[in-house]
Amino acid sequence: MKAERYSLLSASRWTVILSIALATADNFAEPDLWIHMLTGQTTLRTGHIPRFDTYSYSAVGAPWHNHEWLSQVALAFFYAHLGVFGLKLLKLICSSILIIALAMGISASGAAARVQRLTLIFSAVAISTQMQFRPQLFTFMMIAVVMMALAIEVYRGRAILWPLIPMFTLWANFHGGYIVGLGAMGIAAAVMFVQGWLGDAGRMSSAWRVALVTLGCGAATLINPFGVGLWTGVAHSVRDPLIRQVIADWVPLYKMILSNWRDSPKTLIQYLAPMLMFGGFAAAVAFAPDLEDAPLLAVATIFIGAAFYAARNVAVGVIAVAIPLARHASLALNRRATKADAQPDDEGEPPAALMAICALALFLVGGTLSNNLKTWKPMPIGALAYMQQHQLHGNLLPQFEWGSWILWHMGDAFKVYIDPRGELVYTDKQEGDYARFFYGMNGAAQLLDAYPHDYVLMGVHDKGADLVRADPRWHLLYSDQSAVLFGRHAIPGEAPVVGNVAGADGKAKDTYFP
Repeated sequence: MKAERYSLLSASRWTVILSIALATADNFAEPDLWIHMLTGQTTLRTGHIPRFDTYSYSAVGAPWHNHEWLSQVALAFFYAHLGVFGLKLLKLICSSILIIALAMGISASGAAARVQRLTLIFSAVAISTQMQFRPQLFTFMMIAVVMMALAIEVYRGRAILWPLIPMFTLWANFHGGYIVGLGAMGIAAAVMFVQGWLGDAGRMSSAWRVALVTLGCGAATLINPFGVGLWTGVAHSVRDPLIRQVIADWVPLYKMILSNWRDSPKTLIQYLAPMLMFGGFAAAVAFAPDLEDAPLLAVATIFIGAAFYAARNVAVGVIAVAIPLARHASLALNRRATKADAQPDDEGEPPAALMAICALALFLVGGTLSNNLKTWKPMPIGALAYMQQHQLHGNLLPQFEWGSWILWHMGDAFKVYIDPRGELVYTDKQEGDYARFFYGMNGAAQLLDAYPHDYVLMGVHDKGADLVRADPRWHLLYSDQSAVLFGRHAIPGEAPVVGNVAGADGKAKDTYFP
């Protein structure tokens, strides 16, 4: 099929704007935002990137190969000048570049106009829940640029690839996801070489170009404050088996779906659009198995596998799938129309006014233009108020997700056992001991004796909290609907405080960043 010259950027700008609005419509503060902000502020204030841990008592002085330092500086800079709206503006910039790159890649595929529009909009919906205020934002943006460049090379030929090299220098300092970009380029180059050896001279030329640029991009990632140490740190994160127990979005996709099905069926809707795209991709390729874009098909297939391996890769899978999905869906529709002796139906552009109204509504309803940012789950605000009121200080064993939140609010008073930096600082044993404690597994009590904890702060229903309750050496200090605080010693002359942070429905009230 000869590619048509329909372009989303020139012919359907409001589709692009609506897609940007959809991609930014879901806004909440995830647990690690506070440690990113705290580290970024420290870097801006001191002019130095923290290289060793100073926030914990379990890993104090441990090397910290912080592959996200530039993201943290960006987050802290935008927040310092524009508050929460600044964080949303940074997200809007990253999302806009992502959507524009995806639109250019989809248009390069030569898919029918309606297929291009629907694919872009569906992709925006599918990635929206993962487009949060994290360093991953930069990986999602840059993998879209990589897929755009590969699509232009595959469908049009002679793409301008060299700008990817300086982009990878930035990427390596923004987030460790640069290995995803190198993987995509390496896979594409390998398939192009195979196509070249099978007789496609044009593909052989592309293979060499992509391979050489991939080598240049790999070398560019070494331009970072940690040198080769950045690679070893990222490699440890990827292969760390315990991270899949401690951090929710590292679990396999099917486990995440089953967990949500049991605990909160409403949240399953976030996986509907990605699963439809993955299924649609498989069906479209089956109905129209053209191998002209085999390099993109290979990347998409492997990245779908990565999404099922770990739920945090869903957005990357969607971005990789979007471009070949558009092409093969269009091919399938054309073949069906040919069999029916009819031309595929493709109505004109949607009304610009309607799309503008929808985009504005999404910006408003989704909170993109507001200065408020709800937290992922309610934070232990009652326990924090109690600790501040009683001027508590010392070593705190917190629930994993709350570690950086406590450091943000009371970092001068507390060191923590663990926080969302996870495997970047803490050893496998430290993470494993925490996982056993938190889930009440065999040997869970050992953590209480192995370190000089002064306080324990857990979710009220956590297995770890039950363990501490049963230990007579620990004293209940505070409890409410969301959290429970224990101390080595009781507060003299004061009984345990039972707080109330519940709304009318009896559940903990919503909380907001910071």
